[in-house]
Amino acid sequence: MKKYFLLAGFVLTSGLLMAQNAKLIAEKSGKGAVVMHEVQPKEGLYSLSRIYGVKVADIAAANGFDRDKGLSVGQKVKIPLTTDNLSQKKGKTPVYYSVSEGESLTSISNRFNKISIKDLKSWNKIEGDGVVKGKDLIVGYFTGTAPAVSSDKQADQKSNILGSKGNAKTRQGLITGTNINIRKGPATDQPVIAIAQQDDVVDIIKKINNEWTSVRTKDGLEGYIASQFLKEAEVTAKAELPKKAAPVKTAVVSGTNINIRKGPATNQEVVGVVQQDEVVDVVKEVNSEWASVRTKDGMEGYIASQFLKATTIKAEQPKKAAPVVKTAVVSGTNINVRKGPATDQEVVGVLQQDEVVDIVKEVNSEWTSIRAKDGVEGFVASRFLQPGTVKAAVPEKVTVPTKTAKAYGTRINIRKGPSTDQEVIGLAEEDEVLTYLRKVDNDWSEIRNEGGTTGFVATRFLSFDGKPSVAAIEAEKIALAQAEEAKKIADEAAANERAIAAAQKKDEERKAEAIVSEKITAKNNAAVTDEAGYFKSDFEKYKNSNLISEHTLSSGVFKTDRGWNDGKYYLLMDNAAPGTIVKLTNPDNNQSVYAKVLGKMKGVQYSEGFDIRISEAAATKLKTDNLDKFNVKVMY
Repeated sequence: MKKYFLLAGFVLTSGLLMAQNAKLIAEKSGKGAVVMHEVQPKEGLYSLSRIYGVKVADIAAANGFDRDKGLSVGQKVKIPLTTDNLSQKKGKTPVYYSVSEGESLTSISNRFNKISIKDLKSWNKIEGDGVVKGKDLIVGYFTGTAPAVSSDKQADQKSNILGSKGNAKTRQGLITGTNINIRKGPATDQPVIAIAQQDDVVDIIKKINNEWTSVRTKDGLEGYIASQFLKEAEVTAKAELPKKAAPVKTAVVSGTNINIRKGPATNQEVVGVVQQDEVVDVVKEVNSEWASVRTKDGMEGYIASQFLKATTIKAEQPKKAAPVVKTAVVSGTNINVRKGPATDQEVVGVLQQDEVVDIVKEVNSEWTSIRAKDGVEGFVASRFLQPGTVKAAVPEKVTVPTKTAKAYGTRINIRKGPSTDQEVIGLAEEDEVLTYLRKVDNDWSEIRNEGGTTGFVATRFLSFDGKPSVAAIEAEKIALAQAEEAKKIADEAAANERAIAAAQKKDEERKAEAIVSEKITAKNNAAVTDEAGYFKSDFEKYKNSNLISEHTLSSGVFKTDRGWNDGKYYLLMDNAAPGTIVKLTNPDNNQSVYAKVLGKMKGVQYSEGFDIRISEAAATKLKTDNLDKFNVKVMY
């Protein structure tokens, strides 16, 4: 007889198991401890609330449901275990919990409403402080009115017990497939606890529904098998087993990079990918659009039926051909690909004019399910698609070099989608090398960082092939402009110093210099159009703009020979770009002047304790009482 291989290390999922001994077994979930209920006819959230003694809002939150939405018969619903329905006082309905790897009495106590460790030891007759993995512990007593094991289940239990003794007829089944999973519960997302092989015999405990059967192996292990892999027979203990069953139904994959999904829908998680001409076992044809499959390496999931071509295990593999695929051409720029067929669904990609996409399904007159050439799947408004068919060429196997880009600047945001209002899911540091996946549009690119995070960054912060990024070029231009302005100011100051030095050395030319000075003064005074300063007219252009802001700042002064005669006042300030024209007002007397920002306070000596510094001429014009430190109202 073939052996069964137990699989260790599986993760417990949420659920309520009405086992053959009628235990209520609670298990952990991402939102606390829960039990699982299978919806019966005429049941809804409100009836489950009454049955299990828990609030409707708590059930809806545990499952991510809309509390006003109805339930489907057979649907699995998580029921939270709270202080409302799980008591620490001994009662008639104990709730059990199967211990996982690495758990302790303390962690179990915390999981179940901080139940007393003393009670845990007492209820479960535990001597020391340790617990054994797999042991079922009583963790409280259920106070709700959840249905107990039905008379049908009790009859099944009795039948199974009698059937296991003597030579009485027992319902048995023959495994009709290789590497068939035996699961902890009747669903493909339940943990695999063993594997059965072709022609193995199991006892049939109960047929759960058309898809699942509860079985017991010859070594006493109980679990659930997909019914399609069982051939039932009434046999005695010595009865001969039937011959090997018919070949397993298989199919050949027709297409490249075809997604295997967790459920039969395009919005389900991708759990694997199969390639052209790969052979898979067809577990079940769910409907006309989806099939449940198992790959040769044991992976199970769902594939769109259009990408499967039926065959048998011994069928000859079809020759590679260029299949005709239904396609469409994008008509429009920056067309959103959404997660679902509605405008309020998340944007998962963007298409451009004349891009060709595969049509997965025409959902309705407004929306179409598509697959882009880079593998992105989603929904597009049908009006942006021009239908047509093309003969899809089978791609040659070539090695495409990975394109990379360097991040410019520190802590560059990596976002969930190509927009600044999308969630930040990571950060790229200065010169970090990123894998460049694709260009979304003129502003955004999809990348993957070294840690494996895939997301979207603004293209202006990316450097390709050693060339500077757009952001780096912009920063360099700003730096050059600031340097030129600073040089111009320095040159002016140097020229003034030279003029003063020359005047001091040439006493005999003082009279001539005085005349020249008077001419310069007259010229500068002629340029001043208002007592408020030379720059007032520049400021007036923007005074009604909604970009103007006003702040009262702490100021000091710096000395310069400008402004005394020509009305050209200046200041140093961090929050405005060099060249910005600002209005300075003394709040004590409302005296105002207009000045130009020369540069930033940062790095200037004696900047500590001051927000800005203005020229001494400007401070004098404002008639401040104290030139050391004073308040100025700044509008810019």
